[in-house]
Amino acid sequence: SGPRQTVAQAPTPKLGTGPSLYELELPMTAQTGAPIRLDVDRGHPTLISMFYGSCAAACPTLIARIAHTVDEIPEPARSETRVLLVSFDPARDTPARLAALAREHHLDARWTLAAPSQADAQTLAAVLGIKYRAVKGGEFFHTSVVVALDGEGRTLTRAEGLGDSPALLAALTP
Repeated sequence: SGPRQTVAQAPTPKLGTGPSLYELELPMTAQTGAPIRLDVDRGHPTLISMFYGSCAAACPTLIARIAHTVDEIPEPARSETRVLLVSFDPARDTPARLAALAREHHLDARWTLAAPSQADAQTLAAVLGIKYRAVKGGEFFHTSVVVALDGEGRTLTRAEGLGDSPALLAALTP
């Protein structure tokens, strides 16, 4: 027999547990104005969270935290990872406002910012375990949660709060 050949194999994707988030029928509008659904990034590991565009404190920190997590993922997994940020303030988070936010935060094409109807935002928040409520002046009190999904929309892990999460990084690193 001749010399042994080794064949490079792609890393085995991690698989989540439970039902797929993609089973929820939640139509949304992306920052491009295009109609999308939760499965916009099907086939890619995805970080999903909720926010509102006029937030001055927690949401910019949340976006920076997610960006830092994505930057820490080694290639080629980093290029495959997607981010879906869903607004719970659809009245003000129009496609134009979401597009402006994406530019302000230097978010690339791997990021999708979207707004569903108010009722669908409430449904998604409940499923993700995100609590929010409107307060005076058009602001929202809300928790910060980021959920890592596998390519089929099943939960790999979740992180609460605004600190870095080794669990998110570990879930997305082959």
